[in-house]
Amino acid sequence: MQEPTLQREQQSKLKQLVNEENLRKQEESVLKHHQTFFASIRTAVTMFGERFRAIVRDRDTVTATVVGLTLLAGGVYSAKNGTAAAARFIEAGLFKTSLVREKSRITVLEALHHPFQVRRQVLSRPQDVLEGVVLSPRLEAKVRIMAIATRNTEKNRRLYRNALLYGPPGTGKTLFAKNLALYSGMDYAIMTGEDLALMGRRSFLLFMDDADAFLRKPATEEINQDLIVVQDTFQYHTRQCSNKFMLVLASRHPEELHRDIHDSVDMMCHFDLPRQEELERLVRMYLDKYVLKPATEGKQRLKLAQFDYGRKCLEIARLTEGMSGRKIAQLAVSCQATAYTSEDGVLTEARLNTCVRDFIRQHQQKMHLLKSDGLGPRTSTPQPESSGRPQLTEPGCGPLPPLPFRSLHI
Repeated sequence: MQEPTLQREQQSKLKQLVNEENLRKQEESVLKHHQTFFASIRTAVTMFGERFRAIVRDRDTVTATVVGLTLLAGGVYSAKNGTAAAARFIEAGLFKTSLVREKSRITVLEALHHPFQVRRQVLSRPQDVLEGVVLSPRLEAKVRIMAIATRNTEKNRRLYRNALLYGPPGTGKTLFAKNLALYSGMDYAIMTGEDLALMGRRSFLLFMDDADAFLRKPATEEINQDLIVVQDTFQYHTRQCSNKFMLVLASRHPEELHRDIHDSVDMMCHFDLPRQEELERLVRMYLDKYVLKPATEGKQRLKLAQFDYGRKCLEIARLTEGMSGRKIAQLAVSCQATAYTSEDGVLTEARLNTCVRDFIRQHQQKMHLLKSDGLGPRTSTPQPESSGRPQLTEPGCGPLPPLPFRSLHI
């Protein structure tokens, strides 16, 4: 009986010894693992410390590291915010129409993008309010008085008087308004809609072209409620004279303007189509600019043949009766293009005659098409009757301007 009991006790002790041995081995293994892990950490820290000390001691490496981290942070910030800014810019440029078509105030961004254009704009301040504008003597005297009064108003900080310039398109209304602002030391903003945004503390001239398209009388056509609200807001801000801005409106049909607009206007000037005397000055001014000056400077591929230049300007002025100053400028550009497209680059009298004839014919065709569609030009004053001078007609084009083409001595 005692032998089995002793065997069980021995087996139990043997198992206990085995378990203790296994536990000891596990503890040794864990201890070795911990020692290896901590040794690795100490080695890594030591290497990082040595590398950091080496970097700190090297000034160039420190500078490169700081710059790299800065650029990395800037890139992350730009990537994060640049997409939203680009989306807003694209939305503003593509889906929202700008109401301010042109302004004289120059921003820093514009100066950086277009430095030469900005420099030319700053240096090209007009010394004469009628620089580049040709008007009749009576109207010229009237607008000069307006310019002097506006300039003195700016100097004395008095109340500006609003003005209405009316007449056919291309007669110099916009150019005069810009010159008036710059001549008087004011900023200007040329509007295409109903927005009224004051540009800082400096006084400025607000010019609205085609004002009758926005400030119409209620009876002219059916106007929605939103437009009426905008009109009321505009009239509220412009009803009284101000020492901050001057309102200048341009209209082809002033009779269609709202009655309250007429009440807020202090001065009216009729820019009519140029008459013979003004046409002669316009033809000479634009031909000098686009033909004579490039030909005499010799910087461009354009030469002028020998012919009576002054007599030719007078003949062209007679043939272009009824055209606006804008059309005369286009005619001069066409004459320049005729010389450029020729083989030798010389503008001869024959080429000039052909160019003038083609331009007048195309102009008459345009007027004929507009008249047949009921879109012909309307004026606010009756047109003078025909002087009875001979006119040349062509099939389907209506009468050409007075004086037949044979007077060009072709």
